Parts: sequence; structure tokens; C-alpha cells
Amino acid sequence: MRKLTMACRAALAVAAVCVPMLAGGFWITLGNPEASPEARAMNAVVTLMPTGCGNPSAAKVTATAEGIAGGKRTSLPLVVKALSKPGLFAITRQWPAEGKWVIRVVASYEGSQTSALIPVKNNEPARQLAKYVSGAAGDRDVAGLLASN
Repeated sequence: MRKLTMACRAALAVAAVCVPMLAGGFWITLGNPEASPEARAMNAVVTLMPTGCGNPSAAKVTATAEGIAGGKRTSLPLVVKALSKPGLFAITRQWPAEGKWVIRVVASYEGSQTSALIPVKNNEPARQLAKYVSGAAGDRDVAGLLASN
């Protein structure tokens, strides 16, 4: 009986971990602003779409430029613009050219959060080097990317 109880507990633990993974997830998909005439017209440097939620246009998206400029750690709030395509957002360059920078994007939807950290290389966001974090990306995540930038 004791072995059966332990086996049931193990099965429940596995189910608790696996069911949410099979149900999908909430993440950020980064895009090339050149693919959107609207983003191109506003000189966007990155486009993004919250994915895996019921209504991407209802997600709240915030962004900050996290950097080291002039030897000082700096955090600048960025304007995230909703585009006419539902659920598509754009960010323009709003941080100084000097220094090392990472763009921290956080999307929230019905109590869930997801993040993308986009290093800026040669004054351009390097989408292919982005780090994705389930939940809100922390300062340690940002510091790690700034150190390697």
C-alpha cells in the first residue's frame, strides 16, 4: 500500500509539471520591423507580439532600455506603440548611442508574465541573441547580458 501511495504521489507530481507544458505557454515573439510598412514608417527597431494568450492585443506590454553609459547603470522607460495589426507592437530607438544596452520587454496577460531581453549590438537590437524568460526578467538577467555585451 505504501508503494502505491508513493507511486500515486510521483504520478501527480509529473502531471502537475507536464500538463501546463502541454497546454501551451505565454511568450513574446520578436519580429523584423522591415516586415511591417507601419513599423518601417515610424522607424521602429523591433516589433513584437505576445503569443500563446487568448487575445494578444489585450496584453499589456512594457519596455525599458537597461544600460551602462558613462560608467553609470541606467534604466530608461520606453514607449511601446500598438500597431494597427491586433497584437503587434513596435519600439523605436529611444536610448543614447553611447554605452552598452539591453532592451527589457515584459508582457502581461490575465495574471501571466513573460519577458524578452534583447541585447543592443552596434547600436541595433540583436533579436537573434535575445534571451526569453518566463515571468518578469530580473536585474540579474539584465546584468548578465550587459556583462557579455
